[in-house]
Amino acid sequence: MKNKNGDATQNGSLSNINNGTGYDEKCSDKPEVEERGEWANKWEFILSCIGLSVGLGNIWRFPYLAYANGGAAFVVAYIILQMLIGKPMYFLELVLGQYSGKGPTTVWAMNPCGKGIGISQAIISLIVAIYYNVIMAYCLYYMFASMQSTLPWTVCKEEWKQFGCVEKTTLLLRYCNPDKNITDDCRCTLNATIDVSPSVNCTNVSYTGNPTAVAELYFYKEVIQKARNIYPKDMGDPLWKLALCLLLSWIVVIVCIIKGIKSSGKVVYFSVTFPYILLLILLIRGCTLDGAIDGVKYFAVPKWEKLLDIQVWVAAAGQMFLSLGVSFGGIIMLGSYNKFRNNAYRDAVLISSCDLLTSIIAGFVIFTTFGGMAKVLGVDVQAAAKGGYGVAFVAYPEALSNLPLPQLWSIIFFFMLFTIGLNSQFALLETTLTCIHDEYPRLRKYKSHLCIGFGVACYLIALTCITPGGDYVVELLDVYGSDFAVLFVASCECVAVFWVYGIRNFFHDVKYMLGKPPRPAWYWIFCWVFCSPVLIGLLFVYRMVTYSPPIITKELPFPEFTQNIGWAIAAVVICPIPLTFLFQFLFRAKGDLLQRLKTITTPTSEWGPNDKSKEKEIQLNSIANDGKYSVDNTENIVEVNKTNTFELIHVNS
Repeated sequence: MKNKNGDATQNGSLSNINNGTGYDEKCSDKPEVEERGEWANKWEFILSCIGLSVGLGNIWRFPYLAYANGGAAFVVAYIILQMLIGKPMYFLELVLGQYSGKGPTTVWAMNPCGKGIGISQAIISLIVAIYYNVIMAYCLYYMFASMQSTLPWTVCKEEWKQFGCVEKTTLLLRYCNPDKNITDDCRCTLNATIDVSPSVNCTNVSYTGNPTAVAELYFYKEVIQKARNIYPKDMGDPLWKLALCLLLSWIVVIVCIIKGIKSSGKVVYFSVTFPYILLLILLIRGCTLDGAIDGVKYFAVPKWEKLLDIQVWVAAAGQMFLSLGVSFGGIIMLGSYNKFRNNAYRDAVLISSCDLLTSIIAGFVIFTTFGGMAKVLGVDVQAAAKGGYGVAFVAYPEALSNLPLPQLWSIIFFFMLFTIGLNSQFALLETTLTCIHDEYPRLRKYKSHLCIGFGVACYLIALTCITPGGDYVVELLDVYGSDFAVLFVASCECVAVFWVYGIRNFFHDVKYMLGKPPRPAWYWIFCWVFCSPVLIGLLFVYRMVTYSPPIITKELPFPEFTQNIGWAIAAVVICPIPLTFLFQFLFRAKGDLLQRLKTITTPTSEWGPNDKSKEKEIQLNSIANDGKYSVDNTENIVEVNKTNTFELIHVNS
């Protein structure tokens, strides 16, 4: 049959796919718009995906988490969660983007009520891009500071001595006691009778607390000049040195992505491969240090009892989401520029495995160097190991200062960190820009202007992060803008695809795109339908139940007004999901409750494979005839014949 517009339909249903379910699809002449484009070749895509997944967290977060959570036992937990959640989610997002050729927001033509998920992903990526570039600015600051005859984090300033500044990490000294006739160095008691006794060797007369490494004081007192609190009166003005480094970082980012994937795809040949060369150099150098094996033991020796600790699994899951970049929208965005027949299955397995391998290599790089430093100073490796900022800007710079030509090694290390962060930054900002271009295609011809505009806006917002109180702002954005919010978005994403659009429909799409179903089928179906949505949901609930606000000191949490600001940020990230659902249900749908649900969960005419085939038409006919919106339609199955055309086979129940 043909409809009134002359379009072929099955049983006259195409013209009425959403007739009675609220959507009024009309043909209209659309103005010509610039094409989305594709990757120039396979390697640009692979390197860009690796650049997104392999970020700063692989270098400074994974090694310390492994050390603190049972060594190899943590790695085992990480691998298990990557198999049950990470790889399936990564494959899911690659398929969504590649199959449809759409970005994180427009891909939800498959399930209109889930469009808020894509909006949330775009917001998360933008928030992370703002504070992520601040950390990259720290890397530039240290790289330029390394170009001095004496590394500035190796010399105590006079005003730092009151904080117990020491220029080398040492064992914590005991208090002086003349009765025990201690001849080695000991800590002063500020008791003149004891401190001047000839039987003691008193050090650090003006300080009675724990010693503090000069590298730590340099970072907190010189680089970020961290304020005591986050109140407005404590925030201060932007620090001009960091402001210049931040400006340079944003200029580099904008120049590299100003033409979208056409420009960033060329940059990744250097920005992704070069850090691996530097990692290899640092690994070889670390392995040659005396004491390196001690550091390796701390990192790699398993403590199997840790696998019974729920915190180990939560830490592994948090690192996996942060590292792989699932549910940030970047994977969907990168996949949407792929050729339709690209082997996304192989890519998902390769890239997620590369991410894990890089984290392990980084662990050996960090801890072989820590082992060497501990041997030189005569301290335990535990005294050298730190996490987070402590690895990149405190412990590792101190370790490098003990090597020959410390300036060279420091420049190499911080340039490596900057290039690693650069790759992730490309994907984060490009995700937001792609969402805007897909929603408003006519803006693609203004791609460069939009890119520069976003860069300027993000830079101005990020100036709040480089004030003396800026470190608290970074933590606020991290905790409330991306931490548990990503878990919520990921849970909704799984439900919207596998439980609403349907695992059978999704599996059919994968089979059509790849030419064969992914193997083993039972593994992917089990992970997609059960493991991923259930485990991610449980992680989100656990994160909420055990929530504690970020802290200024161990005894002092963030002020209540800043926590309120944090929850407002979280609301901005999360609320698009329920608000979009309500908007679709109340204003885009018509009829009774069931009809409205059918409307907002039925794919629109925009959904279909990005290969210009007739599959889109037949898929929509199938949905129209079935009239179902739930997980699976047990009355109909779709099969592929030898000519890659699709036949709808009715199966009598």
